[in-house]
Amino acid sequence: MASNIVPGNVDGTYPIAGQDNSAQGFRDNFTAIKNNFTEAKTEIESLQDNKASTNANSDFSNNVVSQATFKDTAETVYPHGSVGSGSVTLDHENGHYQTLTVTADTTFAFQNFPSTGTLGRIILDITLAPTAVTLTFPTAVIKADNVTGSDGTSDQITQASEGHFMNSFLQTEEPPCLCIN
Repeated sequence: MASNIVPGNVDGTYPIAGQDNSAQGFRDNFTAIKNNFTEAKTEIESLQDNKASTNANSDFSNNVVSQATFKDTAETVYPHGSVGSGSVTLDHENGHYQTLTVTADTTFAFQNFPSTGTLGRIILDITLAPTAVTLTFPTAVIKADNVTGSDGTSDQITQASEGHFMNSFLQTEEPPCLCIN
């Protein structure tokens, strides 16, 4: 943002000591100073309203951060808790890492993945206890060949035993998700 403050409009040599100085010169300098203060106030308020904060939440929604390097960052964990049976909606707005304990057959749905042209990701950390269960995903979900318990053609994954399983769901455009185990 270029500044509209013009320091050159203020005559720093005015008034001249020991001379009769015109009142117009005083008025011109005061007007230039007032205009610069007014512009400075506007620019400072804009910076305060639109800055990234280290002591408060910063909203970068619908903005692209380019050429950033991240080090020692963390992602939130969204715990769904335990599901005896029924359905679970994996909401992208809950974060990229979500956990769930499944004790019976469960059907999954997805919502709030980002718009086309961007990549959305959910890592689902599932703990299965204590027996075999069937996990049913929307038919649009493509399951990779290495997904444990999938025949690659149906919308179901059968986990034969208790254990710990992680699946990643990625979306760039239709079909909405790709399941990788």
